[in-house]
Amino acid sequence: MALLALFLLTLLSACSTENGGVPVLTGSAELNASGHTIGVPQGAAAMTAVERQFPQSRIEYFQSLSDGYLSVKQGKIDAFAFDRHSLLHVVRQNSDLAIMDGKIADEYIGVGSALGREALMKKVNAFIRQYRADGTYRDMYDRWILGKNPRMPALAEPKHPTLTLRIGIDGLNEPMSFYSDGQFTGFDIEFIRRLALFLNAKIILQQMEFSALIIAAETGKIDLLVASLNKTEERQEKMRFSDPYVDSEISLLVRKDRLPPKASALGPDDEGSRFDGKKVGILTGSSYESVLREQMPGAVPEYFNSFSDETGALKAGKIEGFLVDEPIARDIVNSNPGVTYLKKILRSDGYAFAFPKEQAALRDEVNAALKDLEEGGEIEKIDARWFGRDEAAKVLPDLKREGSNGVIRLATNSSSPPFVYHQNGKLVGYDIALAMKIAEKLGRRLEVADMDFGALIPSLVSGKSDMAASCITVTEERARSILFSKPYYRGGVVVLVAERGSRQVGNFWLGLRESFRRTFLVEDRYRLVLQGLWVTLVITLFSALIGTGLGFGVCLMRRAKTPWAVIPARVFIRAIQGTPIVVFLMILYYIVFGQVDIDGILVAIVGFSINFAAYVSEMMRAGIEAVDKGQHEAAAALGFNRLQTFTRITFPQAARYVLPVFKGEFISMLKMTSVVGYIAIQDLTKMSDIIRSRTYEAFFPLIVTALIYFAVAYLLTHLLALLEAKVDPQRRKRMVKGVAQP
Repeated sequence: MALLALFLLTLLSACSTENGGVPVLTGSAELNASGHTIGVPQGAAAMTAVERQFPQSRIEYFQSLSDGYLSVKQGKIDAFAFDRHSLLHVVRQNSDLAIMDGKIADEYIGVGSALGREALMKKVNAFIRQYRADGTYRDMYDRWILGKNPRMPALAEPKHPTLTLRIGIDGLNEPMSFYSDGQFTGFDIEFIRRLALFLNAKIILQQMEFSALIIAAETGKIDLLVASLNKTEERQEKMRFSDPYVDSEISLLVRKDRLPPKASALGPDDEGSRFDGKKVGILTGSSYESVLREQMPGAVPEYFNSFSDETGALKAGKIEGFLVDEPIARDIVNSNPGVTYLKKILRSDGYAFAFPKEQAALRDEVNAALKDLEEGGEIEKIDARWFGRDEAAKVLPDLKREGSNGVIRLATNSSSPPFVYHQNGKLVGYDIALAMKIAEKLGRRLEVADMDFGALIPSLVSGKSDMAASCITVTEERARSILFSKPYYRGGVVVLVAERGSRQVGNFWLGLRESFRRTFLVEDRYRLVLQGLWVTLVITLFSALIGTGLGFGVCLMRRAKTPWAVIPARVFIRAIQGTPIVVFLMILYYIVFGQVDIDGILVAIVGFSINFAAYVSEMMRAGIEAVDKGQHEAAAALGFNRLQTFTRITFPQAARYVLPVFKGEFISMLKMTSVVGYIAIQDLTKMSDIIRSRTYEAFFPLIVTALIYFAVAYLLTHLLALLEAKVDPQRRKRMVKGVAQP
């Protein structure tokens, strides 16, 4: 009944996330009052910053970042303080959350190590300087933190490593380090893998709670700590820090309904308010991001690799709309019933060909060709063909195989009809037609490569392509790394939306099904649950077996008649019973086995075995002393020695008293294994945290974890109950043996 009540209570909380009537926060200063609560991650620099700047507010401390985010979302706390680069990802995944303007503290994210590792830290700093100078940092920041194509690139492993480094990570801080597809990934993980190549080192990742990571780095249990570690004066007294490898600051995460609304460039007639707090799609690597930020500040960006993906997401109700150039919008509307675009032009753009910095001569030749084509009326003809209604006219001849003046390698993206798209297995469109005319005029052969939009500019910078075309707009940021031709088309950015009434109205059960899918089916996350369950069972069962044997030995010492055995047994029992298991595990892992390369699971088995033994020994002693001493005397009178008396008379009767208490302590140990995350073990509870850190949902991960613990505890309790019945003569079935008659 209690479990059912918990299920219903959680179900209700999952259904109601609205918090109507909450007061609006006009600034962070309002949080410094007794009526407000700010959440902070335990041990992080944000905790110190909040304690210093908000002395009047109530502060809640969280071990898990996802728990802090969820508490803001559910209205349990007013704000949560953490690194801005991590909060950007949270806001991108949760349209009802926002980051407050301004910062509450500066932040200098670096790599940490124990004192005395100056030589290693110099090498780390050399790598950081290199990865900032060659553009690797900017590329990683765009992909992981800004969400533009967040995926791990193919990086080689050191073939003949000259050293081994144990690197501590958090593993629950998306997009910095998180669990995906059976392995850790994210910004920090890519940073670590690139560092390993630079140092020619073999890497061993150690994932654990953040507070435990600090201790591990200070004590030298790990060589390096890469987990959004902020460089502070207090920490510098105990650790060494590298130069900053991520630029960030500490900010506050709040619910969007706590902030005053921001004005949109779309007026009421254009339904601009419909996008406030809603996801709006933008093409990865495009200039649409700046348009969204400037013209629709209340919208939440959602990144896609193609307009077709955005159209599918729009029709499925995943996004409220997406930004697109007006000619492309017209083509999409013609091909997709139920979608339309708002007439308001958010920004007028000029499309141009892009070139590498080394191709200034080619850029000048293309500009001259464009001028000739415009003056000769060729561009006007191309406009009429590709923006007209006659589909039969939208064809192109085959590309020429020869060119007397060489070749032009054109990079483009085929998801932008009518500018570039596939038709009957060929790339066609306005841009291709214009590029063919230019190549013909220059006496060159044209080679076209189709790729993701986000890869166009990197292909130019790397020299893979000579020219790029796919509705590329000229921006100051792009002009720093590439060259542009004169604009060949003037267009405008609009918002493509679903027509009113064209979507299916969702319901709670469909949302619940989607939540279940994301929690367990996406990326086969159920495998994480099974893996964590296996670790929990291994620790529990081995600890029970070893602890029972050890407890029996301590019990014998406790009942001995010599002080040299009794006193150590008493001290052992009192010391273990008086020490919290999580503290005991950390002592074992960081101090006792601090200089030993040992698996955390073995440490957990040792720790729980010792802890279990302390309690089992007292159970056994109480059970043995409950047996009447007269039976010992009777056994001696019958000729039984001490061993025979114990095994045949004392122990069977003592087991009747011990097993009921043993059963409860065994189940208690099963549940206590949930703290092993402090020593870098991914058990059932930790895997649940990993899933929640990806989905920001509490319902299914927590309920399923509770149900699994309940099922395992029930099964083990049932097995121990069967054993209890076997040793209890009053509960055993008896067979009356008669005397056979001759």
